[in-house]
Amino acid sequence: MGAAVILVAHAAFPAIQYEFIQTSRSDSDTTDFTARAFVDGERSKVEFLSGNAYPPGTYVISSARKLLFVDPTQKSYTELNTMSVASAIGTSSIKIDNFVPTVTKLDDQILIAGIPAEHYRLTMTYDITVTFKAMPVKQSVYAVIDKWTTVQFGDVGEAVAMMNGLQTGNPKIDEMMAAETTKIRGFPLKQTIQITTTNLSRRKSGTSQLKIPVTRTRSREFTIIKVGEVPSKESAFIVPEGFRKLNFAEQAPKSQMQVLSLEPSSK
Repeated sequence: MGAAVILVAHAAFPAIQYEFIQTSRSDSDTTDFTARAFVDGERSKVEFLSGNAYPPGTYVISSARKLLFVDPTQKSYTELNTMSVASAIGTSSIKIDNFVPTVTKLDDQILIAGIPAEHYRLTMTYDITVTFKAMPVKQSVYAVIDKWTTVQFGDVGEAVAMMNGLQTGNPKIDEMMAAETTKIRGFPLKQTIQITTTNLSRRKSGTSQLKIPVTRTRSREFTIIKVGEVPSKESAFIVPEGFRKLNFAEQAPKSQMQVLSLEPSSK
């Protein structure tokens, strides 16, 4: 789900609560959910209200580079250290080449949740190579990210990006992730992403018998439907007493791993 559910901000800003809808589509399936997010200082909480991406009623707490996926129905939670994951990505066999980001401010301005929003477009092209068992698989990526943002909440958008940015230690991966989170000013009220990947390895060889498309398209849309400042609430970031801690790798739903994707995220 990307950073859509991992939002943090600098403590100097007021707490913000908002509700949003997110839909993800690929060539094979569609997932969606509605959620309520609460952002206070360097912590955030996202409660899933409906949809097929996450069980309704579950929620995610983000604090100090740690994610807690909580399931009240099972009275359990799983914990993920995002810094450890970022380090693992940085030392993996992922290689980024020919990275080119471009930002354009468009003329249209629309109201989203009653707030005027400026429209920016970020395009990113790059080649990504992942080696599996000594066999490199290379893809070209073309991503178009449209964001409608506001500065009504001060610099909270920049603070969110700064605190949410993961440092993998791989300069090219970090450059790509930083471009997405820092090149557009303001707090995003709406965002659409379309990613087209082309399998360069298969296209060049032409000998594979696997029925895997040469080109794949994925998209994601995130829209805030209600937003405003709210009082701080310490209890929002505390896992209820008596909840069991489970092993993340064994217990977390596959959709939760979207936060670790190298695809552009939706905040």
